[in-house]
Amino acid sequence: MRFAKEMAFYSAYHQEKRNVWIHVLGVPTITFTLFVVLSRFSLFEWNGFNVSASLVFTLAILGYYFTLDVVFALVATLLFGGLFVTAERITAQLPSQTAWTIFGLGQVIGWGSQFYGHFVFEKSRPALFDNLFQALVSAPLFVVADVFFELGYRLDLKIAVDDELKQKGVWKDFSVQKTA
Repeated sequence: MRFAKEMAFYSAYHQEKRNVWIHVLGVPTITFTLFVVLSRFSLFEWNGFNVSASLVFTLAILGYYFTLDVVFALVATLLFGGLFVTAERITAQLPSQTAWTIFGLGQVIGWGSQFYGHFVFEKSRPALFDNLFQALVSAPLFVVADVFFELGYRLDLKIAVDDELKQKGVWKDFSVQKTA
């Protein structure tokens, strides 16, 4: 199962619950602020419609998601499509400096919180040090999957991901409380 194999790489770095929930907030923040900046770059017009760098990026990423898992891709399309549309609309009304400020603040808060989660809760370095593509492109889809798993949905897929982690020897048990 391709999705389980790809998510296992991501999940190897995201097994501690607090770190996972930090990512549930941090990844969309990073994605939204990236959309804000990419929306500023118009590539061309087509039938009176502005085609921005943000649109091309969003369509390419969502297309990739559909090759991994249709259900998660549909949810990602709704969630991240909403972030894309919001970014496109507000960017059209923002001065350039404000857009870049939103981008800078969102990136610092999003990345900063995730680094905190990795180093404090996960006790390991972030995935982006080992695979930039997975960390930047796949993370939004895997965050969607993490929420599904936490809500008790698609548990067969969660088991497949955990099995991949165990086979690779990177599964961690955070359910055991360590005492001093």
